[in-house]
Amino acid sequence: MLSFSLKSATLGAGLAVAASLGAMSQAAADTEITFYHYQSGGNYEALRAILDEFEAQNEDVDVKDIYAQSQQITAEVQAALAAGRPVDVATVIGKNIVYFLNNTDAVDLVEASQGDTAWLDGYLPNFLDLGRDGDAVYAIPHAYGTPMMYYNKDIFTQAGLDPETPPTTWAEFLDTGKTITEKTGKPGGAHLHASMGDYGTMVMVTNAGATYLNSDGTEAQFDSPEGIAALQNWQDMAKNGMMPIATDRDWSGAFMGGQMGMYITSSAALRAAVAASEDKFELGVGNYPLFGDAPRRVNNSGAALMLYSKDAEKQAASMALLRFISQKEIANRWSRASGYMPVIQDPLSDPAMQEYVDAFPFVTPVIEQMSQTVPTNVWPAKGTLEAQTEVRAMLDELWAAKRPASEIVPEAVAKVNAALAANK
Repeated sequence: MLSFSLKSATLGAGLAVAASLGAMSQAAADTEITFYHYQSGGNYEALRAILDEFEAQNEDVDVKDIYAQSQQITAEVQAALAAGRPVDVATVIGKNIVYFLNNTDAVDLVEASQGDTAWLDGYLPNFLDLGRDGDAVYAIPHAYGTPMMYYNKDIFTQAGLDPETPPTTWAEFLDTGKTITEKTGKPGGAHLHASMGDYGTMVMVTNAGATYLNSDGTEAQFDSPEGIAALQNWQDMAKNGMMPIATDRDWSGAFMGGQMGMYITSSAALRAAVAASEDKFELGVGNYPLFGDAPRRVNNSGAALMLYSKDAEKQAASMALLRFISQKEIANRWSRASGYMPVIQDPLSDPAMQEYVDAFPFVTPVIEQMSQTVPTNVWPAKGTLEAQTEVRAMLDELWAAKRPASEIVPEAVAKVNAALAANK
């Protein structure tokens, strides 16, 4: 018995070692790819669920996700690339794509597709333009938002306004905001500025028919009559008392708390706005206001995905992940869960997406603005921070309202272009 027990123990130990070695061998055989992102909370849960599903269908691939706050994601990815740490797929803020193309060794997705680019054709062409360089494509849309108007129907009623008829033009937006403030004492409305103020400025002037930056990002051109008129609207929001001078965080907090009539911000805030308004106030949504007779043209916010894998196995695994994410059903699921725009053509041909829109009409402006979305203007490699600082200073002076936009804006554009001159 003793002999048998010892042999059994030895055999058991041997099997355990063999199993352990086998597991180690299997683990070593797996390909791990590193995915940088800035999704948190519910958005992270939705993203991780998609990554887990990909892993389940690709058992030899592990996706390691690395989180950084949206304000730090650019620096984190740059630091990892510079240090030689693994970066296979990276989330890149839209306005920084040109910088990343010029200063990092990103992979052309067309070339990496080895002739089979049908998966790229599924995206809206205007969304792919942001990452296009000639025949090459270096970025695919992933977390794109569109600016839309949120409004508090209860405050509209208190101000004697029709809660079912939100403003559709900038002139109406200004009048409505002023009325709300005069009748209720609450802030009438605000427009996000975002980060250094460049995104909010870009959206305003682009929607008015002006050009924010030229095609290669080396020259600001929003000192045109259309650009100046658009930014005069922003000054008028401060002058007529409807918009308190504050940060995006302050404005968002006031609106979500039921203390502001209207707020123009990204569609990425839609889920949060719906949740915040529940049992507090009746939420309304609308399209971004039109500027006179100009057609609506709105720049996307958010970020795209870029490929950095050079190792053959990691690049193949990363391409498989990008193709998986690009499937209409997966892309639409991500949009529904996160609140970001659908980025695949004809999203409503997906029955699940059509059912979602029917049951959740708040998302209607997002769907409508897909075809009206134009790429975010991107900054060049040199002088960007200084240029953005000048834009931020311009907004502060506009809101102080000591001089009109017709004097402030041309001076600011000249300073921005001086900062960008090194790129020419």
